[in-house]
Amino acid sequence: MSSYYLYGIEFNDIEPRTALQKMISALKSKKRMIIFTPNLTILRAVSDDRQLAGLLDRADLLLPDGIGISILARSKHKRRITPIPGIDAAYALLRYAAQNGYSVYLLGARSGVAERAAENLMRDLPTLHVCGTHHGYFDLSEDSEENRSVVRHINACSPDIVLVCMGFPLQERWICENANSLSYVKIFMGLGGSLDVWSGRLPRAPRLVRKMRLEWLWRCLLEPRRLPSLIKDSIRIFSPTFLLKKKSRQKKTKKGFSKE
Repeated sequence: MSSYYLYGIEFNDIEPRTALQKMISALKSKKRMIIFTPNLTILRAVSDDRQLAGLLDRADLLLPDGIGISILARSKHKRRITPIPGIDAAYALLRYAAQNGYSVYLLGARSGVAERAAENLMRDLPTLHVCGTHHGYFDLSEDSEENRSVVRHINACSPDIVLVCMGFPLQERWICENANSLSYVKIFMGLGGSLDVWSGRLPRAPRLVRKMRLEWLWRCLLEPRRLPSLIKDSIRIFSPTFLLKKKSRQKKTKKGFSKE
């Protein structure tokens, strides 16, 4: 499988169908897989913080969520990259889970959101087994009693898949810190605001908007607070000075496309 590097972060260069097949293989082999789906804003955050970048390095599968990553990869590597929205990759995985008897646990968002998301998902996928849910507003410290209680609850539910929706970097850090304590789980996936969409709290962009790769604009219209930071991040990450600085740093570590 080929891969490409953006500022020291390795992305898997695969199509959505191949990504699903890799997730299915993990379920069947019972080999744990951690999946993160960074977008341009996340890439900007990790570009100057190696500790945050280290969280992404822990992923077994890193998917490019959004057209921004695709444009950046094309400008740096002259290669067409297919964006893979995390919410779409996760839904494809849930469809397979529903058809093959695998269970899922939903973790994150505000109180009640995960439960509504579970109800809607099980309505759309009647054979899907959502074995448990929990909100994301608890003490995430690894050794806190609240966190230990959540870990115990997940273990008691014995899910095959855990979808963690807390936003970056909380969800990535939580997965990395707690994965070893959740022995039944085969797939962990960080999914940002997906529970808000599945619950109906936020509407998903219409299919035409998604096809045009403008879902980011739709989200900004729904949540205008996102726009200033998105503009700031885009200007900086595509600026010549920033690109030259990161290119120089990247040459000292990894560069370009590689083949496994």
